[in-house]
Amino acid sequence: MKFSYNHRVSGYETDLNSVVNVTSILRYAQEAANLQHLTYGPTIPELRESGKAFILSRIALDYINPIRVHDELVISTWLNAARGFGYTRYTMITRNGETCVKIVAQWGVMDIASRHPIKVDEVALGFTPDDEILEIKASLRIKKPENEPQKVADHVVCYGDCDENVHLNNAIYPLLFCNHLPTMVGKTVSEFSINYHHEARLGTKFDLLYSFDNGAHIFKTLLESGEIGTEARMVLKDI
Repeated sequence: MKFSYNHRVSGYETDLNSVVNVTSILRYAQEAANLQHLTYGPTIPELRESGKAFILSRIALDYINPIRVHDELVISTWLNAARGFGYTRYTMITRNGETCVKIVAQWGVMDIASRHPIKVDEVALGFTPDDEILEIKASLRIKKPENEPQKVADHVVCYGDCDENVHLNNAIYPLLFCNHLPTMVGKTVSEFSINYHHEARLGTKFDLLYSFDNGAHIFKTLLESGEIGTEARMVLKDI
């Protein structure tokens, strides 16, 4: 079952090139999923009240056609058949029938108290899965780069990074990564992939590691515990 909503792009969602950035795109996708749950259930608060929470493990997207201010978008999302401990959610963003973005994300459900994963058949959804599969160029899995990333900055998770879960919001990461590229002037992202391993809660300090490998920008966040927070791959193109 697909769910769609319409969105008109605001200026604050665009970057210095007047193009919508990847953080805004991930927020569109998250809002589409939230609205589907709000409409058909269970809502995110209802899930939390039952002691459960959705967790995002991987996401990959192709940014095909740049989106600009005042563009009228249709954001469509759907879940594929769930198996074991995971869901696959697809999202497509179109403008006047033209495909701008394709997104694939892998989700799970966690027991909040134990922090253990829950099988998907233990969560009753108010909507049915859809069989359609989006084929994208960006890979969900981040391969080990030939050039090992080196530290370029450190970051302390602050108020502006956090969502209601009091950790650095999933959508913030690409913006954080782009801040440490040589330049984004005249550039936009064409592919983005990220794997989430450990959350970064308010006040957490982590190192940001970077390398350029086979035409792609590779990022890693390393927590003070020595655990990897995230691994990501980004490909840019000229606007």
